[in-house]
Amino acid sequence: MASGDVKVEHVSDTALMVAAARARESARPDGVVNDPFAGRLAGARGAALAEKLLDPDWLGIGIGLRCRTIDRMLLEAIAAHGIRTVVLLGAGLDTRAWRLPLPADLRWIEVDFAPILGYKFDLLAAEPPKCRLERIAADLRAASEREAVWAAAGREPGLIVTEGLLLYLPAAVTAALAAEPPRQSGIHHWLLDVAPSVLMRNAHKGGFAEIEKVRAQDRVEGRQILDRVAANGWRLAARHCYTHEGFGIAGSRGLTISPEAREAAAGDDPSGIYLFHQP
Repeated sequence: MASGDVKVEHVSDTALMVAAARARESARPDGVVNDPFAGRLAGARGAALAEKLLDPDWLGIGIGLRCRTIDRMLLEAIAAHGIRTVVLLGAGLDTRAWRLPLPADLRWIEVDFAPILGYKFDLLAAEPPKCRLERIAADLRAASEREAVWAAAGREPGLIVTEGLLLYLPAAVTAALAAEPPRQSGIHHWLLDVAPSVLMRNAHKGGFAEIEKVRAQDRVEGRQILDRVAANGWRLAARHCYTHEGFGIAGSRGLTISPEAREAAAGDDPSGIYLFHQP
């Protein structure tokens, strides 16, 4: 397919673009993340989507920093809070189960649509995971399918990860994710991202409409996410914002940062990676 004909056809296409961004950053000698599997997973389609619809240089920085920050905070949370089960919601083409130094007896449960999970597991079939890897095909918009996920997670100390996911879910589903896990399972920690809008505005180039069409129209975003989480009894345990770090890397690579972008980042910017705990 010619690059000019590439269009986003399903939300899973965004996983291909994210993998392409990790692959691009991993190929750089000064890359902020190293994912040896990303290029294989992105494939030609992911690379073409990212090249046509996004600014690969800015996307690599934003996705790379998000990935690296979650890597660090996840490992810290597992060690500090005795996490026995990690549930990765909207797992897409995430590769942490294969590349991070996870405890061998950690349960790692990946949840997403069956086709994207099948695609990834087929391509990584020869790669041994670092932990006890499981997968559940589910549509998180369906209450019965979420209930099956929480039942599978069990009652051991658990953590959910929602990386780049909440923008694609209706507000009611985000509210359900905030309410259900602590009641129905041992999940009492939540690692989530609030998108750095200033960085991602640079990354979207001319392809925002293509991505917007697969996002939920009634989603919650930005500070709305934090308000919804807090309203359900979650308490902040840790936070890291990487917007200014991203500007520093962009500047070192000769990318232009507008005064408007710097001013916006200097304001009340809710973006970053958050670790929440449910007492």
